[in-house]
Amino acid sequence: MAATRRNFPAPRNYIPAVRRAGTEMRITFVNGLYPPHGAGGAETTLRWLASQLAARGHTCSVITLSPDRGASAGVIDGIPVRYLPLTNVYWPHAAHRPPLKRPLFQALDAYNPVMGQRVRRALAELKPDVVHSHNLQGFSAAAWTAAAGLDVPIVQTIHDYYLACPRSAMWRPRRGNCSSPCVECRLFSIPRRMLTRLPAIVTAVSHRVFDRLVAAGAFPAAARGHQPVRIIRGNNAGPMDGGKPQPGRGLRLGFFGRLDPLKGVDNLLDALAELPPQAITLRVGGGGAPDYVAALQRRAAALPNVTFIGHVDPAAFFPTIDLLVIPSVWEDPFPRVFHEALAYGVPSLVAPAGGLPEVVQPGRNGFVALGTDVPALRASLAALIANGWDREAMRLACRAAAAAYAPDRIVGQYEAVLTAAANRTPLPEGCGEVWRAPARPLPSTPGQEAVSHGT
Repeated sequence: MAATRRNFPAPRNYIPAVRRAGTEMRITFVNGLYPPHGAGGAETTLRWLASQLAARGHTCSVITLSPDRGASAGVIDGIPVRYLPLTNVYWPHAAHRPPLKRPLFQALDAYNPVMGQRVRRALAELKPDVVHSHNLQGFSAAAWTAAAGLDVPIVQTIHDYYLACPRSAMWRPRRGNCSSPCVECRLFSIPRRMLTRLPAIVTAVSHRVFDRLVAAGAFPAAARGHQPVRIIRGNNAGPMDGGKPQPGRGLRLGFFGRLDPLKGVDNLLDALAELPPQAITLRVGGGGAPDYVAALQRRAAALPNVTFIGHVDPAAFFPTIDLLVIPSVWEDPFPRVFHEALAYGVPSLVAPAGGLPEVVQPGRNGFVALGTDVPALRASLAALIANGWDREAMRLACRAAAAAYAPDRIVGQYEAVLTAAANRTPLPEGCGEVWRAPARPLPSTPGQEAVSHGT
């Protein structure tokens, strides 16, 4: 870190906090969104983690972005939050983003020194022992140099593909999943790829998401075994017991989450169109862009066995279905809804892309579809209608599998990682699955053969 300090000298009034092994930590989380401005999967995980670590005696704080022009401060769950104004051409999380300004936004977000300076000033006041960064869109990788310049160790948690793709998805409409970075991604991701050496430790929500980032040129030190990486998949909110499922006829499917083209609900509706409606039903819970939701509802108008129920509490949703369907057409890193369903004893049918095939044991805690397209989904559902499964045995197996996502277990893994980074000591055993570079190149088309870690 000495070379880094010379490149980014600390301000004269900055005095690093003194760390002693085994003492409580001062932890600052950095994420592009935080309540009240965002409540997606990453934000839900981060808010939960901050509150849990604070309950364990650590001093936590959050640095996030605000769509407003001025800086502000607040307190969420007893944790101080600093909202920094974004310097760029538009707010990236608005319903409408001007397409003509997108290249300029991406150019500024490749490395934004203004945001780096704002993060640096906030960190100099907070004096954390460790920075835990999550989604950096808006901050850019300048948030890393801000922490490194103050000699504060960084733990980076990977939720998506932002570090290799300005769109964060490595997926394009009508093109599908990107087998390699396009010119746009290679250009705008250069600073991010170069600076991926700065985090002391990296965690990711699945092997697959990190595999794809490394294949795109990020984290070369990790690929050489010089940067520790752990897979910490996610947490359930707490002990859940939905009881036995409510009785129903036929195969009762459910979709639960954000309605977005990436999620594949279009394909699921088309797959159901040629299956007998008396044998299968679908409840769709969640919301999305009004125009897209309206288009889905028009698509399902001729399907009497499909019901859109909008936003609904999980405890009211999961007991009413037999099988959750996660038909994502993109390589979804690791959607939380999968292990949330496990806690209610509900198995999932998942697409053979992204991180979920790493943990699905077919016939025990779920099923892996034959593919992501309509014919493959239809064939997978038809086979389940014809063959069925021992629902009570699978319900119990799902509940047992949910223990891997128990809150105490997950917060303990993160706490061990953050402590090792703050103390500049090796990672202990048991703080997540060890990531190792794949034994063979990643396939250009995703499938179960892409799971190369033996999990």
